[in-house]
Amino acid sequence: MVERTERLLNFSPLPLKLKPELTLNLTLELLRLRSKLPNIETTLPPSQATHALTPGLHLDARHVLWLPEHRTLVAADLHLGYVWAHRQAGQLLPISAPEDTIDRLEALVSEYHPAQLILLGDIVHRALPIPAIRLQLDNLRTRLAATTIRWIAGNHDRNLEPLLPDILLETELTLAPHLLIHGDQATSAILACLDPNAWLIMGHEHPAINVHDRVTTSVKCPCFLVAPRILILPAFSPWSAGSNIRTTQFLSPLARETQFTAAYAVLANHLLPIPL
Repeated sequence: MVERTERLLNFSPLPLKLKPELTLNLTLELLRLRSKLPNIETTLPPSQATHALTPGLHLDARHVLWLPEHRTLVAADLHLGYVWAHRQAGQLLPISAPEDTIDRLEALVSEYHPAQLILLGDIVHRALPIPAIRLQLDNLRTRLAATTIRWIAGNHDRNLEPLLPDILLETELTLAPHLLIHGDQATSAILACLDPNAWLIMGHEHPAINVHDRVTTSVKCPCFLVAPRILILPAFSPWSAGSNIRTTQFLSPLARETQFTAAYAVLANHLLPIPL
């Protein structure tokens, strides 16, 4: 039954260690969601998933956005130095925990070969002038030297300029016709200033959504969050558990004022469309 259902979905088995009955329940949930969104393509490749939200905006389950017309890769909320910022504040997070943020970015840049990489704010968790955070920023620039990095400031990036004195830290960026911002200060008024075909692309919210089997098991998944002409990216940081969009108040005025229509949950390296 599971194999037959997966063939109907063109969907390879979820690479999770799940009991057979849970795998079946999640697969049936995929079928239910697909039937509610008949116009959304949910054919998923075996090792990764991408989805063309529009011809120029491609979601990637590895928490990034690809704009093929601009050959631009976008990642939000890296929060580099998360552990060291907390340790500096007296909260002894383990320094032995793996930190793969730059490794993952480097792999994506190697695959996409972008003309530019846009870091959509909250590049660091806290801009402290300590060796560990300076080293992470140096590693980021050295290992991604093959592409141009554009730096958009987020609310966590206060005092980042002294750590990166030779870079331009921007507050927003236009990739015609789209506007890219971090989003902490955004309001709905910003949409009135945009081209009717433009999307507002932002981070800041760390969106996540619970996916469950309708019995006893659920998992919180990071997600892309979509409304007409608005796209919010999931946090790229491995430390971000995400904020449940169904139960947690949004941080930015814009998100609080917006009626979102869909989420694309990142589940086992696939994108699961969920109507809202």
